[in-house]
Amino acid sequence: MKDKRIIAISVFLFIALFAILINLESLSKSVFEVRWIERYSNTYYYEFFLGVLTFIGLTIFVLFTKNKKLLNIWIIKGFGITLIFMLFYELKYRWMDTYYYAMKAFIRHFPSINSTGTENVASINSYFTLLVGDSYYSLKVLNAFIGFLGLILLYKTYEYIMQKSDLKIDDRFIYIFFLFPTVLFWSSILGKDPLNLFFIGVFSYAFIHIIDNFKLRYLLMIIIAIWWVSYIRSWWSIIMITSIFFYFIKINSIKNFIFFIIVVPIFAIAALQFLQTQGISSFDQAFSKMAETSKNLSYGGSSVGVHMITGFGDYLLYYIPNLFTSLYRPMPWDIRNPFTALAAIENVILFYLSYKYIFKKWKDIYNNRYLRFYIMLIFSWSLLYVIISPTNLGMAVRFKLQVLPAMLILIGIAMAMSQQTKKSTF
Repeated sequence: MKDKRIIAISVFLFIALFAILINLESLSKSVFEVRWIERYSNTYYYEFFLGVLTFIGLTIFVLFTKNKKLLNIWIIKGFGITLIFMLFYELKYRWMDTYYYAMKAFIRHFPSINSTGTENVASINSYFTLLVGDSYYSLKVLNAFIGFLGLILLYKTYEYIMQKSDLKIDDRFIYIFFLFPTVLFWSSILGKDPLNLFFIGVFSYAFIHIIDNFKLRYLLMIIIAIWWVSYIRSWWSIIMITSIFFYFIKINSIKNFIFFIIVVPIFAIAALQFLQTQGISSFDQAFSKMAETSKNLSYGGSSVGVHMITGFGDYLLYYIPNLFTSLYRPMPWDIRNPFTALAAIENVILFYLSYKYIFKKWKDIYNNRYLRFYIMLIFSWSLLYVIISPTNLGMAVRFKLQVLPAMLILIGIAMAMSQQTKKSTF
Protein backbone atom coordinates (compact mmCIF):
# COMPACT_ATOMS: atom_id res chain seq x y z
CA MET A 1 0.00 0.00 0.00
CA LYS A 2 2.83 2.34 0.89
CA ASP A 3 4.66 1.57 -2.39
CA LYS A 4 1.51 2.30 -4.40
CA ARG A 5 1.10 5.63 -2.63
CA ILE A 6 4.72 6.59 -3.36
CA ILE A 7 4.26 5.64 -7.04
CA ALA A 8 1.04 7.67 -7.27
CA ILE A 9 2.68 10.74 -5.71
CA SER A 10 5.71 10.39 -7.99
CA VAL A 11 3.52 10.16 -11.11
CA PHE A 12 1.52 13.22 -9.99
CA LEU A 13 4.68 15.25 -9.34
CA PHE A 14 6.13 14.23 -12.71
CA ILE A 15 2.97 15.30 -14.56
CA ALA A 16 2.82 18.59 -12.60
CA LEU A 17 6.49 19.35 -13.28
CA PHE A 18 6.10 18.48 -16.96
CA ALA A 19 3.08 20.82 -17.23
CA ILE A 20 5.03 23.61 -15.54
CA LEU A 21 8.04 23.17 -17.81
CA ILE A 22 5.80 23.37 -20.88
CA ASN A 23 4.37 26.66 -19.60
CA LEU A 24 7.57 27.94 -17.95
CA GLU A 25 8.03 30.81 -20.40
CA SER A 26 4.54 32.21 -19.81
CA LEU A 27 4.84 31.69 -16.05
CA SER A 28 8.25 33.38 -15.88
CA LYS A 29 7.79 36.14 -18.43
CA SER A 30 6.28 38.62 -15.99
CA VAL A 31 9.23 38.08 -13.62
CA PHE A 32 11.88 38.65 -16.26
CA GLU A 33 10.19 41.73 -17.69
CA VAL A 34 10.02 43.52 -14.35
CA ARG A 35 12.71 46.15 -13.81
CA TRP A 36 14.48 45.08 -17.00
CA ILE A 37 15.76 41.89 -15.37
CA GLU A 38 15.70 40.14 -18.75
CA ARG A 39 18.57 42.36 -19.92
CA TYR A 40 20.89 40.79 -17.39
CA SER A 41 19.63 37.18 -17.32
CA ASN A 42 19.77 34.00 -19.36
CA THR A 43 16.90 32.02 -20.89
CA TYR A 44 13.99 30.89 -18.72
CA TYR A 45 14.84 27.20 -19.05
CA TYR A 46 18.55 27.65 -18.40
CA GLU A 47 17.90 29.63 -15.21
CA PHE A 48 15.26 27.16 -14.02
CA PHE A 49 17.67 24.30 -14.74
CA LEU A 50 20.32 26.01 -12.57
CA GLY A 51 17.67 26.38 -9.86
CA VAL A 52 16.92 22.64 -10.00
CA LEU A 53 20.65 21.82 -9.90
CA THR A 54 21.08 24.08 -6.85
CA PHE A 55 18.15 22.36 -5.17
CA ILE A 56 19.62 18.91 -5.88
CA GLY A 57 23.04 19.95 -4.54
CA LEU A 58 21.58 21.35 -1.33
CA THR A 59 19.33 18.29 -0.96
CA ILE A 60 22.42 16.08 -1.02
CA PHE A 61 23.80 18.25 1.79
CA VAL A 62 20.60 17.70 3.82
CA LEU A 63 20.88 13.96 3.20
CA PHE A 64 24.12 13.94 5.20
CA THR A 65 22.16 14.99 8.29
CA LYS A 66 20.41 11.58 8.15
CA ASN A 67 17.26 13.32 9.38
CA LYS A 68 14.34 12.12 7.28
CA LYS A 69 11.98 14.76 8.68
CA LEU A 70 14.30 17.62 7.75
CA LEU A 71 14.78 16.09 4.30
CA ASN A 72 11.01 15.91 3.72
CA ILE A 73 10.57 19.48 4.93
CA TRP A 74 13.39 20.75 2.71
CA ILE A 75 11.87 19.07 -0.36
CA ILE A 76 8.53 20.75 0.37
CA LYS A 77 10.23 24.08 1.00
CA GLY A 78 12.97 24.17 -1.63
CA PHE A 79 11.14 22.44 -4.46
CA GLY A 80 7.41 22.71 -3.74
CA ILE A 81 7.37 26.33 -2.56
CA THR A 82 10.48 28.05 -3.93
CA LEU A 83 10.64 26.46 -7.38
CA ILE A 84 6.96 25.62 -8.06
CA PHE A 85 4.45 27.62 -6.00
CA MET A 86 6.41 30.85 -6.26
CA LEU A 87 5.99 30.74 -10.06
CA PHE A 88 2.27 31.34 -9.64
CA TYR A 89 2.70 33.88 -6.83
CA GLU A 90 5.16 35.89 -8.92
CA LEU A 91 2.76 35.74 -11.87
CA LYS A 92 0.20 37.62 -9.77
CA TYR A 93 2.52 39.96 -7.84
CA ARG A 94 4.95 41.41 -10.35
CA TRP A 95 6.47 44.26 -8.34
CA MET A 96 8.47 42.61 -5.59
CA ASP A 97 11.90 43.55 -4.29
CA THR A 98 13.20 40.05 -5.12
CA TYR A 99 13.55 41.03 -8.78
CA TYR A 100 15.66 44.05 -7.87
CA TYR A 101 18.03 41.91 -5.81
CA ALA A 102 18.47 39.48 -8.70
CA MET A 103 19.02 42.19 -11.30
CA LYS A 104 21.64 43.93 -9.17
CA ALA A 105 23.30 40.61 -8.31
CA PHE A 106 23.76 39.78 -12.00
CA ILE A 107 25.49 43.06 -12.91
CA ARG A 108 27.73 43.56 -9.85
CA HIS A 109 31.18 42.08 -9.44
CA PHE A 110 32.74 41.85 -5.96
CA PRO A 111 30.71 44.76 -4.56
CA SER A 112 31.26 46.20 -1.10
CA ILE A 113 28.71 45.35 1.59
CA ASN A 114 28.54 48.71 3.29
CA SER A 115 25.39 50.48 2.14
CA THR A 116 21.65 50.32 2.86
CA GLY A 117 20.02 47.00 3.69
CA THR A 118 18.50 46.70 0.22
CA GLU A 119 21.81 47.34 -1.54
CA ASN A 120 23.66 45.03 0.87
CA VAL A 121 21.28 42.14 0.17
CA ALA A 122 21.81 42.67 -3.57
CA SER A 123 25.59 42.67 -3.01
CA ILE A 124 25.45 39.50 -0.90
CA ASN A 125 23.49 37.78 -3.65
CA SER A 126 26.06 38.94 -6.15
CA TYR A 127 28.60 36.81 -4.28
CA PHE A 128 26.08 33.95 -4.22
CA THR A 129 26.09 33.94 -8.04
CA LEU A 130 29.69 32.73 -7.85
CA LEU A 131 28.31 29.56 -6.23
CA VAL A 132 25.03 29.00 -8.10
CA GLY A 133 25.40 31.00 -11.33
CA ASP A 134 23.44 33.94 -12.77
CA SER A 135 20.00 32.46 -12.17
CA TYR A 136 17.02 34.02 -10.45
CA TYR A 137 15.79 30.55 -9.47
CA SER A 138 19.09 29.28 -8.07
CA LEU A 139 19.41 32.45 -5.99
CA LYS A 140 15.90 31.86 -4.65
CA VAL A 141 16.74 28.28 -3.69
CA LEU A 142 19.99 29.31 -1.97
CA ASN A 143 18.23 32.07 -0.03
CA ALA A 144 15.50 29.61 0.98
CA PHE A 145 18.17 27.19 2.20
CA ILE A 146 19.76 29.91 4.33
CA GLY A 147 16.35 30.59 5.86
CA PHE A 148 16.01 26.83 6.38
CA LEU A 149 19.30 26.79 8.31
CA GLY A 150 18.04 29.62 10.52
CA LEU A 151 14.88 27.64 11.28
CA ILE A 152 16.96 24.54 12.10
CA LEU A 153 18.94 26.55 14.67
CA LEU A 154 15.70 27.86 16.18
CA TYR A 155 14.22 24.36 16.29
CA LYS A 156 17.37 23.12 18.01
CA THR A 157 16.68 25.63 20.78
CA TYR A 158 13.20 24.07 21.16
CA GLU A 159 14.76 20.61 21.53
CA TYR A 160 17.36 21.95 23.98
CA ILE A 161 14.75 23.65 26.18
CA MET A 162 12.49 20.58 26.14
CA GLN A 163 15.38 18.35 27.21
CA LYS A 164 16.52 20.73 29.95
CA SER A 165 12.93 21.01 31.21
CA ASP A 166 12.45 17.20 31.23
CA LEU A 167 9.59 17.47 28.73
CA LYS A 168 8.76 14.95 26.03
CA ILE A 169 9.39 16.26 22.50
CA ASP A 170 6.29 16.03 20.31
CA ASP A 171 7.28 14.43 16.98
CA ARG A 172 4.58 16.46 15.21
CA PHE A 173 5.91 19.83 16.32
CA ILE A 174 8.78 19.83 13.82
CA TYR A 175 6.27 19.79 10.96
CA ILE A 176 4.09 22.47 12.54
CA PHE A 177 7.14 24.64 13.17
CA PHE A 178 8.69 24.43 9.69
CA LEU A 179 5.47 24.22 7.65
CA PHE A 180 3.43 26.93 9.38
CA PRO A 181 2.27 28.90 6.30
CA THR A 182 3.93 32.26 7.04
CA VAL A 183 7.16 30.57 8.15
CA LEU A 184 7.21 28.25 5.14
CA PHE A 185 6.47 30.91 2.52
CA TRP A 186 8.36 34.01 3.62
CA SER A 187 11.51 32.10 4.53
CA SER A 188 11.55 30.63 1.00
CA ILE A 189 12.03 33.78 -1.05
CA LEU A 190 14.96 35.74 -2.42
CA GLY A 191 15.59 38.75 -0.20
CA LYS A 192 16.07 40.07 3.31
CA ASP A 193 13.69 37.75 5.12
CA PRO A 194 15.58 34.42 4.97
CA LEU A 195 18.92 36.16 5.61
CA ASN A 196 17.46 38.04 8.57
CA LEU A 197 15.94 34.81 9.88
CA PHE A 198 19.29 33.02 9.68
CA PHE A 199 20.98 35.55 11.98
CA ILE A 200 18.00 35.44 14.36
CA GLY A 201 18.56 31.69 14.49
CA VAL A 202 22.28 32.11 15.19
CA PHE A 203 21.58 34.69 17.89
CA SER A 204 18.84 32.65 19.58
CA TYR A 205 20.78 29.38 19.48
CA ALA A 206 23.85 30.99 21.03
CA PHE A 207 21.95 32.90 23.70
CA ILE A 208 19.86 29.92 24.83
CA HIS A 209 23.06 27.90 25.27
CA ILE A 210 24.99 30.71 26.94
CA ILE A 211 22.33 30.83 29.68
CA ASP A 212 23.65 27.49 30.96
CA ASN A 213 27.17 27.45 29.62
CA PHE A 214 29.10 30.68 29.14
CA LYS A 215 31.49 29.74 26.34
CA LEU A 216 33.49 31.96 24.03
CA ARG A 217 32.04 30.38 20.88
CA TYR A 218 28.51 31.30 21.92
CA LEU A 219 29.57 34.85 22.71
CA LEU A 220 31.24 35.11 19.28
CA MET A 221 28.08 33.78 17.61
CA ILE A 222 26.04 36.50 19.33
CA ILE A 223 28.49 39.22 18.27
CA ILE A 224 28.59 37.95 14.67
CA ALA A 225 24.79 37.81 14.51
CA ILE A 226 24.44 41.38 15.82
CA TRP A 227 27.15 42.56 13.43
CA TRP A 228 25.87 40.95 10.24
CA VAL A 229 22.17 41.48 10.83
CA SER A 230 22.88 45.22 10.89
CA TYR A 231 23.77 44.95 7.19
CA ILE A 232 20.39 43.36 6.43
CA ARG A 233 18.05 45.35 8.67
CA SER A 234 20.02 47.79 10.76
CA TRP A 235 17.45 48.06 13.55
CA TRP A 236 17.60 44.33 14.24
CA SER A 237 20.94 44.79 15.99
CA ILE A 238 19.08 47.14 18.35
CA ILE A 239 16.37 44.50 18.88
CA MET A 240 18.96 41.86 19.75
CA ILE A 241 20.79 44.12 22.19
CA THR A 242 17.52 45.26 23.77
CA SER A 243 16.39 41.67 24.28
CA ILE A 244 19.66 40.91 26.10
CA PHE A 245 19.22 44.04 28.20
CA PHE A 246 15.65 43.19 29.24
CA TYR A 247 16.53 39.56 29.90
CA PHE A 248 19.23 40.45 32.41
CA ILE A 249 17.24 43.18 34.15
CA LYS A 250 16.14 40.38 36.47
CA ILE A 251 19.51 40.21 38.20
CA ASN A 252 19.22 37.28 40.59
CA SER A 253 22.74 35.90 40.38
CA ILE A 254 26.36 37.06 40.21
CA LYS A 255 26.66 35.69 36.67
CA ASN A 256 23.69 37.76 35.48
CA PHE A 257 25.08 40.85 37.17
CA ILE A 258 28.52 40.46 35.56
CA PHE A 259 26.99 39.83 32.15
CA PHE A 260 24.68 42.83 32.50
CA ILE A 261 27.36 45.27 33.67
CA ILE A 262 30.15 44.27 31.28
CA VAL A 263 28.79 42.65 28.14
CA VAL A 264 25.62 44.69 27.44
CA PRO A 265 27.46 48.05 27.21
CA ILE A 266 29.99 46.44 24.86
CA PHE A 267 27.16 45.23 22.64
CA ALA A 268 25.52 48.67 22.72
CA ILE A 269 28.70 50.45 21.67
CA ALA A 270 29.38 47.88 18.96
CA ALA A 271 25.82 48.23 17.64
CA LEU A 272 26.16 52.00 17.34
CA GLN A 273 29.37 51.51 15.41
CA PHE A 274 27.66 49.13 13.03
CA LEU A 275 24.66 51.45 12.63
CA GLN A 276 26.97 54.30 11.71
CA THR A 277 28.07 52.26 8.69
CA GLN A 278 24.39 52.40 7.66
CA GLY A 279 24.30 56.19 7.99
CA ILE A 280 22.59 56.04 11.41
CA SER A 281 24.39 57.82 14.24
CA SER A 282 21.94 57.21 17.11
CA PHE A 283 19.06 55.03 18.26
CA ASP A 284 16.72 58.03 17.84
CA GLN A 285 17.70 58.27 14.20
CA ALA A 286 16.96 54.55 13.75
CA PHE A 287 13.50 55.19 15.27
CA SER A 288 12.88 58.02 12.80
CA LYS A 289 14.03 55.87 9.91
CA MET A 290 11.50 53.19 10.80
CA ALA A 291 8.69 55.75 11.04
CA GLU A 292 9.60 56.99 7.57
CA THR A 293 9.66 53.39 6.29
CA SER A 294 6.21 52.79 7.77
CA LYS A 295 4.84 55.80 5.90
CA ASN A 296 6.33 54.56 2.64
CA LEU A 297 4.69 51.15 3.08
CA SER A 298 1.14 52.49 3.55
CA TYR A 299 0.02 51.85 -0.03
CA GLY A 300 -1.67 49.16 -2.12
CA GLY A 301 -4.57 46.82 -1.47
CA SER A 302 -3.15 45.62 1.85
CA SER A 303 -2.79 49.09 3.37
CA VAL A 304 -4.98 49.85 6.36
CA GLY A 305 -6.08 53.05 8.03
CA VAL A 306 -4.21 53.05 11.31
CA HIS A 307 -3.04 56.02 13.32
CA MET A 308 0.50 56.97 12.33
CA ILE A 309 2.86 57.27 15.30
CA THR A 310 4.49 60.67 15.23
CA GLY A 311 5.56 61.06 18.84
CA PHE A 312 6.07 59.30 22.14
CA GLY A 313 2.52 60.03 23.29
CA ASP A 314 1.10 58.38 20.17
CA TYR A 315 3.48 55.50 20.72
CA LEU A 316 2.15 54.75 24.22
CA LEU A 317 -1.48 55.25 23.20
CA TYR A 318 -1.41 53.00 20.16
CA TYR A 319 1.15 50.39 21.27
CA ILE A 320 -1.39 47.67 22.23
CA PRO A 321 -3.71 47.97 19.18
CA ASN A 322 -0.72 48.23 16.86
CA LEU A 323 0.85 45.21 18.55
CA PHE A 324 -2.29 43.19 17.88
CA THR A 325 -2.20 44.27 14.23
CA SER A 326 1.49 43.40 13.94
CA LEU A 327 1.06 39.88 15.37
CA TYR A 328 -2.50 38.78 14.59
CA ARG A 329 -3.82 40.58 11.55
CA PRO A 330 -5.16 40.10 8.94
CA MET A 331 -8.21 38.68 10.69
CA PRO A 332 -11.39 37.38 8.94
CA TRP A 333 -12.75 40.93 8.60
CA ASP A 334 -9.60 41.89 6.65
CA ILE A 335 -9.99 39.22 3.94
CA ARG A 336 -9.61 40.65 0.43
CA ASN A 337 -8.11 37.79 -1.58
CA PRO A 338 -7.08 34.11 -1.17
CA PHE A 339 -3.74 35.06 0.38
CA THR A 340 -5.28 37.22 3.12
CA ALA A 341 -7.87 34.46 3.67
CA LEU A 342 -5.07 31.96 4.37
CA ALA A 343 -3.28 34.47 6.60
CA ALA A 344 -6.53 35.18 8.48
CA ILE A 345 -7.12 31.48 9.18
CA GLU A 346 -3.54 31.17 10.38
CA ASN A 347 -3.90 34.20 12.65
CA VAL A 348 -7.15 32.97 14.22
CA ILE A 349 -5.42 29.70 15.12
CA LEU A 350 -2.31 31.55 16.31
CA PHE A 351 -4.33 33.92 18.49
CA TYR A 352 -6.30 31.06 20.07
CA LEU A 353 -3.10 29.14 20.86
CA SER A 354 -1.40 32.30 22.15
CA TYR A 355 -4.33 32.99 24.46
CA LYS A 356 -4.52 29.42 25.75
CA TYR A 357 -0.82 28.68 26.17
CA ILE A 358 0.94 32.05 26.48
CA PHE A 359 -1.44 34.66 27.94
CA LYS A 360 -3.07 32.28 30.44
CA LYS A 361 0.28 30.79 31.48
CA TRP A 362 2.24 34.00 31.47
CA LYS A 363 3.79 33.57 34.92
CA ASP A 364 5.06 30.05 34.23
CA ILE A 365 6.58 31.13 30.92
CA TYR A 366 8.24 34.23 32.33
CA ASN A 367 9.74 32.31 35.25
CA ASN A 368 11.32 29.81 32.85
CA ARG A 369 14.82 31.13 32.21
CA TYR A 370 14.82 29.94 28.59
CA LEU A 371 11.33 31.03 27.60
CA ARG A 372 11.89 34.44 29.19
CA PHE A 373 14.48 35.09 26.47
CA TYR A 374 11.92 34.56 23.73
CA ILE A 375 9.42 36.76 25.54
CA MET A 376 12.04 39.53 25.66
CA LEU A 377 12.95 38.99 22.01
CA ILE A 378 9.32 39.38 20.93
CA PHE A 379 8.85 42.36 23.23
CA SER A 380 11.99 44.07 21.92
CA TRP A 381 10.83 43.41 18.35
CA SER A 382 7.43 44.90 19.14
CA LEU A 383 8.95 48.16 20.44
CA LEU A 384 10.03 48.97 16.88
CA TYR A 385 7.64 47.03 14.68
CA VAL A 386 4.45 48.51 16.17
CA ILE A 387 5.61 51.54 14.19
CA ILE A 388 6.38 49.90 10.87
CA SER A 389 4.05 46.86 10.54
CA PRO A 390 0.46 48.09 11.04
CA THR A 391 0.17 50.33 7.96
CA ASN A 392 0.27 47.41 5.51
CA LEU A 393 -1.15 43.99 6.43
CA GLY A 394 0.76 42.25 3.65
CA MET A 395 4.03 43.56 5.04
CA ALA A 396 2.86 42.82 8.61
CA VAL A 397 2.58 39.12 7.72
CA ARG A 398 6.03 39.24 6.17
CA PHE A 399 7.63 41.03 9.12
CA LYS A 400 5.97 38.65 11.59
CA LEU A 401 8.24 35.90 10.24
CA GLN A 402 11.00 37.44 12.37
CA VAL A 403 9.31 36.45 15.66
CA LEU A 404 6.75 33.82 14.61
CA PRO A 405 9.20 30.94 15.23
CA ALA A 406 9.71 32.26 18.77
CA MET A 407 5.94 32.39 19.27
CA LEU A 408 5.57 28.81 18.04
CA ILE A 409 8.36 27.66 20.37
CA LEU A 410 6.63 29.34 23.32
CA ILE A 411 3.31 27.71 22.39
CA GLY A 412 4.88 24.28 21.80
CA ILE A 413 6.77 24.22 25.10
CA ALA A 414 3.89 25.72 27.11
CA MET A 415 1.60 23.06 25.62
CA ALA A 416 4.03 20.33 26.71
CA MET A 417 4.22 21.86 30.20
CA SER A 418 0.43 21.89 30.40
CA GLN A 419 0.18 18.24 29.35
CA GLN A 420 2.82 17.24 31.90
CA THR A 421 0.89 19.06 34.62
CA LYS A 422 -2.34 17.24 33.71
CA LYS A 423 -0.59 13.85 33.85
CA SER A 424 0.94 14.61 37.25
CA THR A 425 -2.51 15.35 38.73
CA PHE A 426 -3.82 11.88 37.91
